Amino acid sequence: MKKGWNVRKLGIYLLIGMLVLGILLLAPMMAIARGGDASQPCDAPVDPLGRLPSSPEEAHKKLLERKIGWPEDEGAEAQAASVKAGVNVSLPFNSVEGYVTNPGANVKVEVIRGATTIGTLTVKANEMGWFNADFNPLSVDIKSGDQVKVTDLADNQSVTINCVLAANIDYDQDKVSGTASGTKVRAYVITPNTYYGDVPPGAFSKEVSVSGGAFNVDMKNSFNLLPGDAVVLYSIDAASNKVMDMAGGVVGRLVVYPQYDEVLGYYYQTGTTITVNVAGRTRSVPVMGDGFFEAFFSDYNIKAGDKVTSNLGGAREITVRDVSATLDPATGKLEGTAPANRLIRVAVGLNTRPVVLETVSDKDGKFSVDLSGKYTVSGQEVFNVAWYDDDGDAVVYDFQTYSWYLAEGCTEGEFETWVLVQNPNNDPVPVTLTYMTNQGVAASESHTMAPNSRKSWLVNSKVKAWDVSTMVTSTSGAWIIAERAVYGKRGGVFVWGHDSIGVTTPAKTWYLAEGCTEGEFETWVLVQNPNDKPVKVTLTFMTNKGVAGTKELDLGARSRRSWRVNDSVVAWDVSTMVTAPEPVIAERAVYGKRGGVFVWGHDSIGVVNVFGR
Repeated sequence: MKKGWNVRKLGIYLLIGMLVLGILLLAPMMAIARGGDASQPCDAPVDPLGRLPSSPEEAHKKLLERKIGWPEDEGAEAQAASVKAGVNVSLPFNSVEGYVTNPGANVKVEVIRGATTIGTLTVKANEMGWFNADFNPLSVDIKSGDQVKVTDLADNQSVTINCVLAANIDYDQDKVSGTASGTKVRAYVITPNTYYGDVPPGAFSKEVSVSGGAFNVDMKNSFNLLPGDAVVLYSIDAASNKVMDMAGGVVGRLVVYPQYDEVLGYYYQTGTTITVNVAGRTRSVPVMGDGFFEAFFSDYNIKAGDKVTSNLGGAREITVRDVSATLDPATGKLEGTAPANRLIRVAVGLNTRPVVLETVSDKDGKFSVDLSGKYTVSGQEVFNVAWYDDDGDAVVYDFQTYSWYLAEGCTEGEFETWVLVQNPNNDPVPVTLTYMTNQGVAASESHTMAPNSRKSWLVNSKVKAWDVSTMVTSTSGAWIIAERAVYGKRGGVFVWGHDSIGVTTPAKTWYLAEGCTEGEFETWVLVQNPNDKPVKVTLTFMTNKGVAGTKELDLGARSRRSWRVNDSVVAWDVSTMVTAPEPVIAERAVYGKRGGVFVWGHDSIGVVNVFGR
């Protein structure tokens, strides 16, 4: 298996809000859609942000499209001027790729075993000089010990790459050792999971030097290798030519993904046919060149209680059991339930290099992992939980959290701010409210909302600040809706108020069309930085005469700042564009005064990507 992976601007903000809510209302329904048998249940997790596959078919497609790529590496100049440094030779995929300095040139690639050329391909480089030679149609299997010769036929300059790379995994000692022809070897670990851009970066990686043709990648005290993990190796020579292969010596293990009706795994015996049985349904699938096999049960919903069996290097079986999990940004803890007394492995932050941690469930099946100091929980995570049986077979479940961001808020003076959350689900939903000021995170609180309910929280009871933003996180990933209302008092009596829905997706550019700073109008731009690092935000003010000025704001990690537009430009018509190098959230509030006192106000979230920009 190769792993490779106008609308018109709405003038009324209420309509924008209705559109956003409409899309979110449709998201759960779309997530339930599934091809094939319409009566077939779907356990794919419902992700309102669309980060997870919405159906087994989508997951199956992503798994087929995943790729093992090539790490970037700086090396010496090429041995020949016309064949650039960094030729890549894949032993599992029997392919050779690289660059020549003559765009459009014919490139001859030869595989030499001993003194015999066992395969020759002539391919044409593209306009960038890139070429790719796939030897699979010729049934040429490139093996460790072969040589690959690449010749640019435009000037007959060539390079030869020694393809020595062979290694075995020692799971007991957490190491990979073997032989290589390069000067260094880089190892990447693939764990059972559903993140799709595995290598690079992998769940763990390490680089070692080759000495006397041998290498040893010792991961003890760094990463716990488990049966079923795969290790991708790259031997890199002085000219940055790379040879890639999978470490061998792996005893096959079953890995079941019930939400996607998939059974996958890694098995060293490539070319073998694996038979997988689930509840009387059987799939016979090949082990691909990279050692992975995949059995998709498109006509059956794998569920708790199902026994999965296989002839994977001997009889193997595992019985599926359910798992639940939540991830709380307030505590940094990932908690859940799984089968009792089992090894649990969690992988968090799946869109980059994941943080992989292990624990053991207790006698009641409860488990907890503290991510503090290892990973900053943002409230927008995709993660998975795998539990292992006594034989090392595993069942993997995907989970996610998502958040609503409410950039506006004030709890000083006679301002009162409320956060309003709706749970439209038939089950309880745990939520966490995180309050951010210009000093960073000021407070947080966690609650469980009853089914089909609504709750309001008075932010004044938790934090006093002129600038307060709120992040409302569904820590179990269940669908919720959040708004925020701000009220102004005079002598303890409410005299005005404004309200806005939240934002679910931060962005690098926001547009705030409304604004006025003439007369007794006052306009404020409110920016929330949910990232765990500071950002510099640029406000660009536009009037009927064009750009009227800019202002830069420094926002600390997970903080909020406000800017009074009147201090930068005075005009009846003012719009603001907010840009930042990292995704942020922007709102705009306009207030009207009478005799210098606020008597009314209105507020709206910004607009993002209106024209697909």
